[in-house]
Amino acid sequence: MQKLHFQLVTPERTVLNEELDSLSCPTEMGQITVLPGHIPLVATLVPGELIAKRQGKEDFIHVSGGFIEVRKNSEVIALADAAEHHYDIDIKKAEEAVERAKNEMAKKKMSAEEYTVIASILNKNQSRIRVARKHSQKRH
Repeated sequence: MQKLHFQLVTPERTVLNEELDSLSCPTEMGQITVLPGHIPLVATLVPGELIAKRQGKEDFIHVSGGFIEVRKNSEVIALADAAEHHYDIDIKKAEEAVERAKNEMAKKKMSAEEYTVIASILNKNQSRIRVARKHSQKRH
């Protein structure tokens, strides 16, 4: 059976470099699933859950944005702003970041640029919490 050659890279490290059966990831177009032989595409990643499946095993990874490229030879490269396995997410710290962001947004005077940055932080951390809680019973 043909496999996907997948690499997930952040500015700090390579998070995953595996042969996969399938890959699902959050994009601006919605959640997409890539199988071997998928047509080439480039898509923007949004904060959410990336699911890498191989031989009955699944990796659940939160990505906070970036890009994914699917090449014609079943090679897939994801360049993520940040990525972490579900079991590495510190829910308490993410909840604290959500509260800080909400408090900042509640302030009356904030430029549009500042608001966009705070809203992005809020969205990213809410997404991290969802991914971690969804798989908390599967923690290593």
